[in-house]
Amino acid sequence: MLWKRIAVGDTQRAMVIRDGRFDRILMPGVHVLWKAPFASLEVELYGIRQTVLTNSWTDFVVKERPDIVERHFVLAETGDAEVAMVTVDGKLARVIAPAKRALFWKDAGRIEVQVVNVLASPEVPRDRLAALERLGAAEAQALFVQVDEGKLGLLSLANRELQTLGRGRYGFWLGAGNPRVEVLDTRKQAIEVTGQEILTRDKVSIRVNALAEYEVASALEARLKVKDLQEHLYRTLQLAVRKTLGRKTLEEILADKTSVDASVAEAVREEISRLGVRVGEIAVKDIIVPGEMREILNRVVAAEKEAQANLIRRREETAATRSLLNTAKLMEDNPILVRLKELETLENLVEKVDRVTVSGGFDSMLTDLLASK
Repeated sequence: MLWKRIAVGDTQRAMVIRDGRFDRILMPGVHVLWKAPFASLEVELYGIRQTVLTNSWTDFVVKERPDIVERHFVLAETGDAEVAMVTVDGKLARVIAPAKRALFWKDAGRIEVQVVNVLASPEVPRDRLAALERLGAAEAQALFVQVDEGKLGLLSLANRELQTLGRGRYGFWLGAGNPRVEVLDTRKQAIEVTGQEILTRDKVSIRVNALAEYEVASALEARLKVKDLQEHLYRTLQLAVRKTLGRKTLEEILADKTSVDASVAEAVREEISRLGVRVGEIAVKDIIVPGEMREILNRVVAAEKEAQANLIRRREETAATRSLLNTAKLMEDNPILVRLKELETLENLVEKVDRVTVSGGFDSMLTDLLASK
């Protein structure tokens, strides 16, 4: 006969396998095992600090050796719709997925197992949320999501209606039916339609940028009634701009380039309101005219301004002529006014003359000054 000496440390356990069959588990200490000729003897050492037994004997021990389980292990077992949270000395150590089992060494510490039915309680308990997040989504068997201020979350679970989530941090068990959370912004936002090619009523091709303000009033309604809210808003605004500008001439568009037809805008608001969305101002932001057309428009504007300038000049000339005519009529009927005008003229002339010699009276001086001038 052959003897085999096995030393098991204080933080170790040894599993004895004879001829491919489970025999027993050795506690800390020195053990001497006999081995018959031509027989096989295997001893597997495990560190209990790893807490969980990870080998192919788990199912066998649970089914065939309940005495071993009772003596050495804490059993964590889950059904098809369950998960198990395992804590060691009060700290979350592992999450067991649905339809799984695991054996935890009793001597590893204070082992506690909490089994949760994920169909009945799909949301992760709030008091366990932080600990589960530290494990990570994959190991925790959960989906984690953050809903910020001004936003709403839409939770979808298999075979269940959508639910709305307010501001906060959430977790949902993956086994509850492939949970998904879509976060929608409920604050005022703007959507822009850029570079839209539109043919005006007078057959001029222009490019337009339009803008609309909106806010989500009912996130649940918006999600249920339309697949992609942003895409739907974009298309609706695009059609509204086409309907408005397509039936106007270029001159009409340029004269009122910021507004969208009131009836069209109201139709847009009514349609979008059925989706749980409120639409505010709808406006044309930019109008881009082709280069050749811009040159033509510039020439038209220049001609219009030149015509306006000529008109103003003619009006001023007419007013000046009318003023001179009125003055002449007054002077014809009033000799004193003529004399005052002569004195005014004399005053203006004297300002430009260094020395004045008077001879022959005032009339002679005036005549001489006018002659010298």
